[in-house]
Amino acid sequence: MEWLYRRIDPTAAQFDVLTAGERDTIVASHLHELLPALGLTAINPRTWVETSAHPGRRVFELMLLKDAAMRARWGFSLDFVPHISGGRVRWHRSDTAAMLDVIVEPSMGVLPEPTCIHGAARLHNDLRSLLPAAVERAKETWRRGETERGMLALVREIRELHTNYFPFQMYTQLPLAYSFLSARLGDLVSAESELDHYASRLKLGDDVAAKLQELARTCASLKPS
Repeated sequence: MEWLYRRIDPTAAQFDVLTAGERDTIVASHLHELLPALGLTAINPRTWVETSAHPGRRVFELMLLKDAAMRARWGFSLDFVPHISGGRVRWHRSDTAAMLDVIVEPSMGVLPEPTCIHGAARLHNDLRSLLPAAVERAKETWRRGETERGMLALVREIRELHTNYFPFQMYTQLPLAYSFLSARLGDLVSAESELDHYASRLKLGDDVAAKLQELARTCASLKPS
């Protein structure tokens, strides 16, 4: 794998690549300093969740990238938003199964990306540069998303202002969050339209597409928070 690291940083004279266990131990130690006080619990070393919070759990995670770096992202996991896995509609309603539906992942250059190829000291320094700023941004997101209407406003901002790292449609859960939040807030037309586009783009089977529409209509009958 050395060729990969030289491609990433051709000026580096040497590398000190951490094992996955070493990396996660360091990451967990930094997150433990910041997130328990905010009511989040580790479900794995890089993912922390607000447990037993329904129907929306706050989530903060460090996502692994292909170039041995990590990117911070955060948002909400919503019990009423499904996901698609193995060609079937599934749920992530438990604390340990929580996954980001409302995803805030700042665009390139906004926050540093820690790397685990230059040893433990470098990773510690990278995390000290990243995490306090990322957690402050996450706290503002969670404040704005205290209600479902606030969550929908966040998703619309990402959709319309292109504030995330990737385009809106490249996230599998953001369009579903938009659809089901819209349905819960009384805009079933927007929900169904987005689901039609989602099913077409992902080439979902007719049964899966119909199930999503059925769930959206059910969602529209539920009382929002």
